Amino acid sequence: MEQLAPSELDDVTHAEYRLLYDAAARNVLFAKRQQWRMVEYFTLIALALVAIGIAVPFAPDVTRFVAGFLSFVGAASLGVVAMLQSWQGNEHAKMAYLATDFSNFARNALRRKPKLSGDIHRYLMLLLMLLYIVVLDVVVVRLLLDIAR
Repeated sequence: MEQLAPSELDDVTHAEYRLLYDAAARNVLFAKRQQWRMVEYFTLIALALVAIGIAVPFAPDVTRFVAGFLSFVGAASLGVVAMLQSWQGNEHAKMAYLATDFSNFARNALRRKPKLSGDIHRYLMLLLMLLYIVVLDVVVVRLLLDIAR
């Protein structure tokens, strides 16, 4: 069994590192929750516009405006989801930097999931979120334009 090599940081600095590491982990979770909320809110807006369009059909010019509005909200959602992903990447980098001065057991535990594997999972989820927003936007815009005919 490997011998414990404790952190060489003094107690105050170690406490600072732990505080910064915990804050970065909370930021990652917050940003991920916000990404999912953006997807959820976009879905709710799209469904609400479809429901309104079915219940009270829009005039053709209003339909074009509503479709443009939905596409604008979709583009904004794509941008926000991408910015939140970038923020998560920065927080992960901060956590990796801080972990270099932790004990050998802590570093080994943090390496149990390879960085490449984590990156692949994160960016696959990002791709699926972005693709979902684009596809939903296209489908709803087409549906709204078809209802207006």
